Amino acid sequence: MYYKKGVIGFAIILCICVVIGLSTLTLAQSAEQTYDVDACVSMEFSPLVRSQEITILTWDAKGIMRSNSESKVFDNCTVHTLGVMQIEGKNTTLYGHMKYLDREGDYVIFRYTQNPGEKAATTTILAGTGKYKGITGGGKAVRIAMGKPVVEGTIQFCNNHKGTFMVSK
Repeated sequence: MYYKKGVIGFAIILCICVVIGLSTLTLAQSAEQTYDVDACVSMEFSPLVRSQEITILTWDAKGIMRSNSESKVFDNCTVHTLGVMQIEGKNTTLYGHMKYLDREGDYVIFRYTQNPGEKAATTTILAGTGKYKGITGGGKAVRIAMGKPVVEGTIQFCNNHKGTFMVSK
């Protein structure tokens, strides 16, 4: 009789531990994480209009990411961005989308916006595939380096992207 009570008690405690362990694992998978990456790209422009009053152009940039964080999240991802830039006098507005593509083929899509007077662009995570399915979050991106254009109609530069994200499983 005591043996059965001991086995039943042990089984109950074991079940409780398993439930707590699985709950902790689920929380760890959906815990907020940070990213800090530098993206260096070459960008091509295609103008719609260029005048004293207004300039509107599209951009297409491709490059690679290097992670600055211990987790190395997004390290060695390739990056592709498409967007529109509008310049009115000294006011510049940017609106675009970025795709971080990892070596396994999984990717994250970001929206990229910067309004006149802002020093950094705001990034918002819109979607992800594979291990990034269910991802949410975002952050800021700021230019950290810019070189002399190697070809007319292009620029080469690096941005630092910092933010947080969660992947709900």
